Amino acid sequence: MTTIKNVDEIIKNIFADSFCVNVICSIYEMELTSFAISDLLNLDDALIKEKLHLLLDMNLVKKVTKNSNDYFTLTNPKVCDSILMLKDAIYRTSVTANE
Repeated sequence: MTTIKNVDEIIKNIFADSFCVNVICSIYEMELTSFAISDLLNLDDALIKEKLHLLLDMNLVKKVTKNSNDYFTLTNPKVCDSILMLKDAIYRTSVTANE
């Protein structure tokens, strides 16, 4: 059962690791293999697989097997939307504060 404490922990884990944020947003409304994600982000495939495993454990990503290949996609695209909106809001706030 998901509780607010679980949700808070997931949010903390996502934002504590910029690689997780990048992986989440790289598969926004797409299904990609870990190799395709690592190529897209120009990161080591082992690192991507590690982050995907964490995201799978948090139920933020799901794995679909097609033609003997594992593809990854977001369980809910709103996760990436929310991350991007929050980043934009923080950026706009900091830019306004510096004017």
